[in-house]
Amino acid sequence: MSFHWISRVSVILPALVALALLSAASNDQAMALYPDRIVRIVVPFAPGGGTDVIARTLAQEMAKDLGAAVIIENKPGAGTIIGTQAVASSEPDGYTLLMGTFANAVNPSLKAKLPYDPHKDFAPVALIARSFNIVVVNPQSPIKSIADLIAAAKADPDKMPYGTFGTGTSAHLAGELFKSKAGVNLTMVPYKGSAYGRAR
Repeated sequence: MSFHWISRVSVILPALVALALLSAASNDQAMALYPDRIVRIVVPFAPGGGTDVIARTLAQEMAKDLGAAVIIENKPGAGTIIGTQAVASSEPDGYTLLMGTFANAVNPSLKAKLPYDPHKDFAPVALIARSFNIVVVNPQSPIKSIADLIAAAKADPDKMPYGTFGTGTSAHLAGELFKSKAGVNLTMVPYKGSAYGRAR
């Protein structure tokens, strides 16, 4: 028996922020030509989750407004660190954007060392979306309420897993907060993304 933390858009996206690397040395002429090639939005999660869906919707609208191709590049793994590092190491020319999430704010406090500087390597551009944490279970599960969930976890300690879409994501920390408040022990199972973590 297991349960999953998700949101109404299939991923938890509190304070979702698009982050871009912009050149400090840009001149007016270069900016007047922007964009003159493909703009990439890196999503640090697997395809099919809420962040990916929002990024693809955003890319369509950006392409219309900019008159240029805007593509999505999924780079999941390590609780968003792989995709974030890819953007941090890209040219700071405004053509590589990051769909930042809760994990980007939390990772510096969870990891002693990151392969990028979260404060110096990125510039926030826009708040894109917000959503709320919810708990879901398989429809055939006997768990029908939070009280049922707590009772089941206490009846069978250390045997109930909960699915998230990565270490350091809001799903992970929501689960840990739940464990602390409810006085239960649950095992966190990190999936590649929220599309992989559906309750089964």
